[in-house]
Amino acid sequence: MNSELIGIIPAAGRGTRMAGLTTELPKALIEIEGQALIARAIESLKSVGVSKIVVVTGYRAEMVRDFVSARDFGVEIDFAFQEQQLGLAHAIASAGDRITSDFVVLCPDNIFSDSRDLQEAKRCFRSSGPPFLMVATVNPTHQRDRAKYFSGALRNVTPHVYEYNRIDDRELGLAMNSTGCTFFAREALRLLPSFDNLTAEHKFEDYISRLAEAGHPLIYLLRGMRYDLSAPADVSSYIALQQELRNTTAQGVSAILMDAAGRILLQHRDDNPNIRYPGHWALFGGSIEDGESPYAATQREILEETGYNVETLGLFREFVQNNKREFAFVGEINASLAELSLNEGQGMDFVSPKELRKLLIRPDDKQTLKAYVGEWDD
Repeated sequence: MNSELIGIIPAAGRGTRMAGLTTELPKALIEIEGQALIARAIESLKSVGVSKIVVVTGYRAEMVRDFVSARDFGVEIDFAFQEQQLGLAHAIASAGDRITSDFVVLCPDNIFSDSRDLQEAKRCFRSSGPPFLMVATVNPTHQRDRAKYFSGALRNVTPHVYEYNRIDDRELGLAMNSTGCTFFAREALRLLPSFDNLTAEHKFEDYISRLAEAGHPLIYLLRGMRYDLSAPADVSSYIALQQELRNTTAQGVSAILMDAAGRILLQHRDDNPNIRYPGHWALFGGSIEDGESPYAATQREILEETGYNVETLGLFREFVQNNKREFAFVGEINASLAELSLNEGQGMDFVSPKELRKLLIRPDDKQTLKAYVGEWDD
């Protein structure tokens, strides 16, 4: 692989899901807390050390070019034009003559909570040499065109890294969604489909499935959070949440721990009237210690409470509960109850998502579980 890395930002679409915000403005120029989406995408690409960025324009192309050209982002930026918006693979093809090395495609409607995530994804890509490495998240998306993968159908290569396979209909293990960020070897350009006489959007999944036959592609699971800004409500929710998070100081963590069958490990709290929610079922977790990251705190709490070292965790939800900033992770647990040691509470058990409604669950954990597995009637 070429040692350089080129960043590609697809910014040609009309942003129809953002109706109301994109009437006079291309989606990439929507401002979130004073910074345009495209500016955030450029900064994310700079954080992984790209040598150049190619912005693929289309709808209101001149506005995007003028915005970018009027600012010094500290990196070389070029432009390509996508005359028709025929999908992500077509956007890559539109920039093909400007791609001279390996490249990373980053859709600007994604905000990543930790730039180190993308840096680690790049490191895995470089060290493994796959035809592509797809960045994924445990955070669900309401976009129906985003691919979903399940860890039960994939081989775990190292913590957070899985072998890529086509989508499997067996919904077992960890559910992972593609994020609109993928690293590609330059050779991937050779397998782009022909877009001659194409009038409908080409499915990106078909392109990467074809690429998968040429090597051993990978999926990298984010440790942090990916915010998917697909609709005006997403923007409003993100802004409100960030304002709320900034006004908290105390921090706590919890984890949805799933086995290969998709069952969730829950702790049965003691029947002690001196603790909050005695006798309730709860997620494993606790407080963050001084100088500790939320990720490290979650690993520590699980190890202390179950004796199990969870190696793969993805941040699923950030929220405020009782004026406390909470981080809810989702992780894999490859152990039976007999192999675990309960060090806190009166019991623990693996519970299928369908059985959750039958349990008395601590309220904040109940909200987290509903957000992950879907709402259920009480």
